[in-house]
Amino acid sequence: MRKSLYSMLLLLALLVPVLAACGATTPAATPTSAPAPTAAAAVPTAMAAPTAAAAPTAMAAPTAMAEPTAAAAPTAMAAPTAMAAAPTAATGGAKLKVGLVTDVGKVNDGTFNQYAYEGLKRAEKDLGIEVAFIETQAQTDYEKNMEQFASQGFNMIVGVGFLMGDAIKASAAKHPDIKYAIVDFAYTPALPNVRGLVFAEDQAGYLAGALAASLSKSGTIAVVGGVEIPPVQKYVLGYENGAKSIKPDIDVKHVYIDSFTDRARGGEAAKDFISQGADVIFGAGGQTGSGGIQAAAQAGVYVIGVDQDEYVTTFQSGKAPGANKIISSALKRVDNAVFAAIKSAQDGSFKGETTLYDAKSEGVGLANFHDAAADISADVKAKLDTIQKGLADGSIKTNVTLP
Repeated sequence: MRKSLYSMLLLLALLVPVLAACGATTPAATPTSAPAPTAAAAVPTAMAAPTAAAAPTAMAAPTAMAEPTAAAAPTAMAAPTAMAAAPTAATGGAKLKVGLVTDVGKVNDGTFNQYAYEGLKRAEKDLGIEVAFIETQAQTDYEKNMEQFASQGFNMIVGVGFLMGDAIKASAAKHPDIKYAIVDFAYTPALPNVRGLVFAEDQAGYLAGALAASLSKSGTIAVVGGVEIPPVQKYVLGYENGAKSIKPDIDVKHVYIDSFTDRARGGEAAKDFISQGADVIFGAGGQTGSGGIQAAAQAGVYVIGVDQDEYVTTFQSGKAPGANKIISSALKRVDNAVFAAIKSAQDGSFKGETTLYDAKSEGVGLANFHDAAADISADVKAKLDTIQKGLADGSIKTNVTLP
């Protein structure tokens, strides 16, 4: 019994250290495993170490790398402004600035001021230049209007009309570095920085007269002229000679009115001619002539416009009363002349000289017959084609000599 008790005590003594050792191992393992999350958590810190890795500050720091901003920015896209100016390299790299000064009247007057303006706008669109215009209120304003453009750094000034001759000459002498163009005026000798744009109005008038005589049944036709200056005189005399080439004994009446903007006086003159038997009336005087043909057309008389296609302008493309009575217009391509002068200033070919626009260069001619086409026979159309070709090749002369 005693031996058995002794044996049990001895076994218990041996088991206690073993159990103690096992108990110590289990708690120690728990902390060792538990800290692992700390290490794992530390990894995210390192991965999240976006503070270092994601160093947005460093990435953003590239205010230098912020080139993307420059590349994608609309400013870069807007650079076309710089590209648009490129074509003007011939003018020294700066964008060409062209100012148009009208004769007394407006840019929508339906005749030569409007045609000049259309040439200017075409240059703006096709050549990428900067443009502006001033509508002259009185002849005494010509030089003042040009000075306004000169003081604002314009490279070129275009004046519309014969009456601006003296003002252009004075302004060109004052500003030799500016290029000028003038419609309907030629300087003799030519001025070094002025390009004169002149037209064979006598040829356009000749064609109009031939057409008028071909349609006249009364044997009397007329022309309402504006201010008696060379371009208008050439229209009037060309009209008379063209009519007589068809009917030598035809009676051609005419009047000069000292205004290009008096529609009422133009209308009264036309009515007076109708009372004298005229059955075809040509308006050759800006808006004054337009007033004449409006009144005549509304009275049932055939009419012929001037400079532009007045079926389109004065008669609003057939919408205005009397549109069926406008048989054509004596065209003068002021738009083409103004555009060509501006283009020469831009490409460096500009010269102080006079350029003539005639039948040969298609600078003058007749507009379409529009609503009146059915009233014009094939024989008359063929005759007009023959005259146009003869004027172009020189085989037909207008024989117009100014007084």
